[in-house]
Amino acid sequence: MGTTVSVCVPVYQGERYVRQTLHSVLDQEGVDFEVVVVDNASTDRTKEILATVDDPRVRVLHNEVNVGLTGNFRRAVEASTGEFVKICCADDLLLPGCLAVQAQVLNENPDIAVVAARRRFVDDHGILTPPAGLRGLLGRRRGREVARRYACTGINPVGEPAGVMFRRRDYDAVGGWNEDLPYPSDLATWLALLHHGDLYGQAAPYAVFRIGRAAHSQTHEEQNYRENRELMRRVLADDAWSLGGGTRTVSQVALPVTWALWRLRRRWMFRTPPAETPPGAQPFFQART
Repeated sequence: MGTTVSVCVPVYQGERYVRQTLHSVLDQEGVDFEVVVVDNASTDRTKEILATVDDPRVRVLHNEVNVGLTGNFRRAVEASTGEFVKICCADDLLLPGCLAVQAQVLNENPDIAVVAARRRFVDDHGILTPPAGLRGLLGRRRGREVARRYACTGINPVGEPAGVMFRRRDYDAVGGWNEDLPYPSDLATWLALLHHGDLYGQAAPYAVFRIGRAAHSQTHEEQNYRENRELMRRVLADDAWSLGGGTRTVSQVALPVTWALWRLRRRWMFRTPPAETPPGAQPFFQART
Protein backbone atom coordinates (compact mmCIF):
# COMPACT_ATOMS: atom_id res chain seq x y z
CA MET A 1 0.00 0.00 0.00
CA GLY A 2 1.34 3.44 -0.91
CA THR A 3 1.75 6.42 1.35
CA THR A 4 -1.52 8.21 2.07
CA VAL A 5 -0.25 11.74 2.76
CA SER A 6 2.89 13.55 1.69
CA VAL A 7 3.83 16.58 3.77
CA CYS A 8 6.15 18.71 1.67
CA VAL A 9 8.37 21.14 3.59
CA PRO A 10 10.16 23.66 1.37
CA VAL A 11 12.81 25.49 3.36
CA TYR A 12 15.21 28.37 2.84
CA GLN A 13 17.26 29.91 5.64
CA GLY A 14 15.13 27.97 8.08
CA GLU A 15 17.47 27.54 11.03
CA ARG A 16 15.21 29.43 13.42
CA TYR A 17 11.99 27.46 12.98
CA VAL A 18 12.47 24.32 10.85
CA ARG A 19 13.01 22.02 13.82
CA GLN A 20 9.77 23.19 15.41
CA THR A 21 7.92 22.79 12.12
CA LEU A 22 9.13 19.21 11.72
CA HIS A 23 8.13 18.34 15.29
CA SER A 24 4.61 19.59 14.59
CA VAL A 25 4.44 17.35 11.52
CA LEU A 26 6.01 14.24 13.02
CA ASP A 27 3.71 14.43 16.05
CA GLN A 28 0.68 13.85 13.77
CA GLU A 29 -1.22 10.62 14.37
CA GLY A 30 -3.92 8.50 12.77
CA VAL A 31 -2.71 8.40 9.17
CA ASP A 32 0.24 7.05 7.18
CA PHE A 33 2.45 9.88 5.96
CA GLU A 34 5.87 10.83 4.64
CA VAL A 35 7.74 14.12 5.00
CA VAL A 36 9.71 15.51 2.06
CA VAL A 37 12.01 18.39 3.01
CA VAL A 38 13.71 20.35 0.23
CA ASP A 39 16.40 22.82 1.26
CA ASN A 40 16.65 25.59 -1.32
CA ALA A 41 20.43 26.14 -1.08
CA SER A 42 20.30 27.71 2.38
CA THR A 43 23.48 29.37 3.66
CA ASP A 44 22.59 29.34 7.37
CA ARG A 45 22.52 26.29 9.68
CA THR A 46 19.51 24.70 7.96
CA LYS A 47 21.53 21.87 6.41
CA GLU A 48 23.22 21.09 9.73
CA ILE A 49 19.89 21.00 11.56
CA LEU A 50 18.27 18.77 8.94
CA ALA A 51 21.20 16.34 9.22
CA THR A 52 20.16 15.65 12.83
CA VAL A 53 16.66 14.49 11.87
CA ASP A 54 16.47 10.75 12.50
CA ASP A 55 13.06 9.51 11.42
CA PRO A 56 12.37 7.00 8.63
CA ARG A 57 9.36 9.05 7.50
CA VAL A 58 11.58 11.99 6.57
CA ARG A 59 13.48 12.45 3.31
CA VAL A 60 15.74 15.48 2.94
CA LEU A 61 16.77 16.83 -0.45
CA HIS A 62 19.16 19.71 -1.11
CA ASN A 63 19.10 22.01 -4.13
CA GLU A 64 22.56 22.87 -5.45
CA VAL A 65 21.28 26.29 -6.49
CA ASN A 66 18.34 28.36 -5.33
CA VAL A 67 15.36 27.62 -7.59
CA GLY A 68 13.08 30.28 -6.14
CA LEU A 69 10.09 29.92 -3.86
CA THR A 70 7.63 28.43 -6.31
CA GLY A 71 10.31 26.28 -7.92
CA ASN A 72 11.08 24.77 -4.54
CA PHE A 73 7.39 24.09 -3.92
CA ARG A 74 7.25 22.24 -7.22
CA ARG A 75 10.36 20.20 -6.52
CA ALA A 76 9.04 19.13 -3.11
CA VAL A 77 5.73 17.92 -4.51
CA GLU A 78 7.40 16.22 -7.47
CA ALA A 79 9.55 14.23 -5.03
CA SER A 80 6.53 13.11 -3.00
CA THR A 81 4.72 9.79 -3.36
CA GLY A 82 1.48 10.25 -1.41
CA GLU A 83 -2.07 10.19 -2.72
CA PHE A 84 -2.80 13.41 -0.84
CA VAL A 85 -0.44 16.38 -0.47
CA LYS A 86 0.06 19.12 2.09
CA ILE A 87 2.71 21.82 1.80
CA CYS A 88 3.93 23.20 5.12
CA CYS A 89 6.52 25.95 4.90
CA ALA A 90 9.44 25.65 7.28
CA ASP A 91 8.26 28.36 9.67
CA ASP A 92 4.63 27.25 9.91
CA LEU A 93 3.06 24.56 12.09
CA LEU A 94 0.46 21.82 11.92
CA LEU A 95 -1.84 21.48 14.90
CA PRO A 96 -2.81 18.05 16.31
CA GLY A 97 -5.17 16.02 14.15
CA CYS A 98 -4.54 18.01 10.98
CA LEU A 99 -3.39 15.21 8.69
CA ALA A 100 -5.82 12.52 9.83
CA VAL A 101 -8.90 14.73 9.72
CA GLN A 102 -8.16 16.25 6.34
CA ALA A 103 -7.17 12.93 4.75
CA GLN A 104 -10.45 11.45 5.99
CA VAL A 105 -12.43 14.16 4.20
CA LEU A 106 -10.66 13.43 0.92
CA ASN A 107 -10.96 9.66 1.37
CA GLU A 108 -14.69 9.81 1.97
CA ASN A 109 -15.54 12.45 -0.65
CA PRO A 110 -14.01 11.77 -4.07
CA ASP A 111 -15.64 14.90 -5.50
CA ILE A 112 -13.83 17.20 -3.06
CA ALA A 113 -10.59 18.54 -4.54
CA VAL A 114 -9.39 20.80 -1.72
CA VAL A 115 -9.90 20.62 2.03
CA ALA A 116 -8.92 23.71 4.03
CA ALA A 117 -8.95 24.49 7.73
CA ARG A 118 -9.12 27.75 9.58
CA ARG A 119 -5.72 28.81 10.91
CA ARG A 120 -4.07 30.87 13.58
CA PHE A 121 -1.35 33.47 13.08
CA VAL A 122 1.80 34.08 15.08
CA ASP A 123 3.93 37.21 14.76
CA ASP A 124 7.59 38.04 15.43
CA HIS A 125 6.75 38.69 19.08
CA GLY A 126 5.33 35.20 19.57
CA ILE A 127 1.71 36.29 19.95
CA LEU A 128 -0.76 33.65 18.75
CA THR A 129 -4.08 34.96 17.44
CA PRO A 130 -7.53 33.38 17.67
CA PRO A 131 -8.66 31.16 14.76
CA ALA A 132 -9.42 32.99 11.52
CA GLY A 133 -10.25 32.43 7.87
CA LEU A 134 -12.75 30.70 5.58
CA ARG A 135 -15.48 33.25 6.26
CA GLY A 136 -18.57 32.11 4.40
CA LEU A 137 -16.79 29.01 3.09
CA LEU A 138 -17.27 26.40 5.80
CA GLY A 139 -18.54 23.00 4.72
CA ARG A 140 -18.80 21.97 1.08
CA ARG A 141 -18.48 24.85 -1.38
CA ARG A 142 -18.31 25.04 -5.16
CA GLY A 143 -15.26 26.53 -6.80
CA ARG A 144 -17.43 29.34 -8.14
CA GLU A 145 -18.21 30.42 -4.57
CA VAL A 146 -14.49 30.62 -3.79
CA ALA A 147 -13.80 32.63 -6.94
CA ARG A 148 -16.67 35.00 -6.13
CA ARG A 149 -15.43 35.44 -2.57
CA TYR A 150 -12.00 36.43 -3.86
CA ALA A 151 -13.47 38.81 -6.43
CA CYS A 152 -15.63 40.51 -3.80
CA THR A 153 -13.01 40.79 -1.06
CA GLY A 154 -9.63 40.90 -2.79
CA ILE A 155 -8.10 38.44 -0.31
CA ASN A 156 -7.22 34.76 -0.39
CA PRO A 157 -10.40 33.16 1.00
CA VAL A 158 -8.93 29.65 1.28
CA GLY A 159 -5.74 30.31 3.20
CA GLU A 160 -2.08 29.40 3.21
CA PRO A 161 -0.62 26.00 2.24
CA ALA A 162 -0.24 24.61 5.77
CA GLY A 163 -4.01 24.66 6.22
CA VAL A 164 -4.77 22.96 2.90
CA MET A 165 -4.67 19.38 1.60
CA PHE A 166 -5.29 18.28 -2.00
CA ARG A 167 -5.06 15.27 -4.29
CA ARG A 168 -1.81 14.59 -6.13
CA ARG A 169 -3.67 13.51 -9.28
CA ASP A 170 -5.48 16.86 -9.47
CA TYR A 171 -2.22 18.71 -8.85
CA ASP A 172 -0.59 16.91 -11.77
CA ALA A 173 -3.64 17.53 -13.95
CA VAL A 174 -3.40 21.32 -13.51
CA GLY A 175 0.32 21.42 -14.26
CA GLY A 176 1.57 21.73 -10.70
CA TRP A 177 2.14 24.75 -8.51
CA ASN A 178 1.52 28.12 -10.16
CA GLU A 179 4.84 29.79 -11.01
CA ASP A 180 4.05 32.97 -12.94
CA LEU A 181 2.36 34.75 -9.99
CA PRO A 182 4.65 33.97 -7.03
CA TYR A 183 2.87 36.03 -4.38
CA PRO A 184 -0.69 34.76 -4.91
CA SER A 185 0.58 31.41 -6.21
CA ASP A 186 -1.22 29.56 -3.43
CA LEU A 187 -4.64 30.95 -4.33
CA ALA A 188 -3.95 30.58 -8.05
CA THR A 189 -3.18 26.90 -7.40
CA TRP A 190 -6.26 26.37 -5.21
CA LEU A 191 -8.50 27.87 -7.90
CA ALA A 192 -6.93 25.63 -10.55
CA LEU A 193 -7.54 22.57 -8.35
CA LEU A 194 -11.15 23.62 -7.81
CA HIS A 195 -11.80 23.04 -11.49
CA HIS A 196 -11.59 19.35 -10.50
CA GLY A 197 -13.91 19.33 -7.50
CA ASP A 198 -15.31 21.21 -4.52
CA LEU A 199 -13.77 22.87 -1.48
CA TYR A 200 -14.48 21.60 2.01
CA GLY A 201 -13.89 24.22 4.69
CA GLN A 202 -13.23 23.11 8.27
CA ALA A 203 -14.19 25.28 11.23
CA ALA A 204 -11.48 23.89 13.51
CA PRO A 205 -8.00 25.45 13.23
CA TYR A 206 -5.38 22.94 12.13
CA ALA A 207 -2.43 25.16 11.18
CA VAL A 208 -0.40 28.11 12.41
CA PHE A 209 0.90 30.60 9.85
CA ARG A 210 3.85 32.78 10.81
CA ILE A 211 3.85 36.43 9.77
CA GLY A 212 7.34 37.93 9.73
CA ARG A 213 8.39 41.55 9.42
CA ALA A 214 10.93 40.82 6.66
CA ALA A 215 8.27 39.38 4.37
CA HIS A 216 6.36 42.64 4.11
CA SER A 217 8.67 45.33 2.80
CA GLN A 218 7.18 48.03 0.60
CA THR A 219 8.79 46.52 -2.52
CA HIS A 220 7.28 43.12 -1.82
CA GLU A 221 3.93 44.69 -1.08
CA GLU A 222 3.80 46.54 -4.39
CA GLN A 223 4.72 43.43 -6.39
CA ASN A 224 2.18 41.39 -4.43
CA TYR A 225 -0.52 43.92 -5.30
CA ARG A 226 0.35 43.86 -9.00
CA GLU A 227 0.24 40.08 -9.10
CA ASN A 228 -3.09 39.99 -7.30
CA ARG A 229 -4.51 42.43 -9.85
CA GLU A 230 -3.46 40.02 -12.58
CA LEU A 231 -4.96 37.05 -10.74
CA MET A 232 -8.20 39.00 -10.29
CA ARG A 233 -8.27 39.67 -14.03
CA ARG A 234 -7.87 35.96 -14.76
CA VAL A 235 -10.56 34.94 -12.29
CA LEU A 236 -13.05 37.37 -13.80
CA ALA A 237 -12.22 36.10 -17.29
CA ASP A 238 -12.58 32.41 -16.36
CA ASP A 239 -15.79 31.10 -17.95
CA ALA A 240 -15.88 28.23 -15.44
CA TRP A 241 -16.74 30.68 -12.65
CA SER A 242 -19.36 32.66 -14.63
CA LEU A 243 -19.05 35.72 -12.41
CA GLY A 244 -21.75 38.28 -13.14
CA GLY A 245 -21.64 42.00 -13.68
CA GLY A 246 -22.34 42.83 -10.04
CA THR A 247 -19.36 40.80 -8.89
CA ARG A 248 -17.18 42.43 -11.52
CA THR A 249 -18.20 45.87 -10.33
CA VAL A 250 -17.45 45.04 -6.71
CA SER A 251 -14.06 43.57 -7.68
CA GLN A 252 -12.93 46.94 -9.06
CA VAL A 253 -13.14 48.36 -5.54
CA ALA A 254 -12.37 45.29 -3.44
CA LEU A 255 -8.68 44.88 -4.18
CA PRO A 256 -7.48 48.47 -3.57
CA VAL A 257 -9.61 48.79 -0.43
CA THR A 258 -8.38 45.47 0.93
CA TRP A 259 -4.77 46.40 0.38
CA ALA A 260 -5.18 49.80 2.01
CA LEU A 261 -6.63 48.07 5.07
CA TRP A 262 -3.82 45.51 5.03
CA ARG A 263 -1.21 48.29 5.17
CA LEU A 264 -2.87 49.63 8.31
CA ARG A 265 -3.08 46.16 9.80
CA ARG A 266 0.58 45.54 9.04
CA ARG A 267 1.64 48.67 10.91
CA TRP A 268 -0.38 47.49 13.90
CA MET A 269 1.02 43.95 13.77
CA PHE A 270 4.64 45.12 13.62
CA ARG A 271 4.36 47.80 16.26
CA THR A 272 6.39 47.67 19.45
CA PRO A 273 5.26 44.59 21.39
CA PRO A 274 2.62 45.38 24.01
CA ALA A 275 3.47 45.20 27.68
CA GLU A 276 0.59 42.78 28.14
CA THR A 277 -0.92 40.16 25.88
CA PRO A 278 -3.91 41.62 23.99
CA PRO A 279 -7.36 40.16 24.73
CA GLY A 280 -8.04 37.08 22.62
CA ALA A 281 -4.36 36.40 21.97
CA GLN A 282 -1.79 34.37 23.87
CA PRO A 283 1.98 33.94 23.97
CA PHE A 284 3.15 31.37 21.46
CA PHE A 285 4.47 28.11 22.89
CA GLN A 286 8.21 27.67 23.02
CA ALA A 287 10.12 25.93 20.25
CA ARG A 288 11.12 22.36 21.04
CA THR A 289 14.73 21.27 20.84
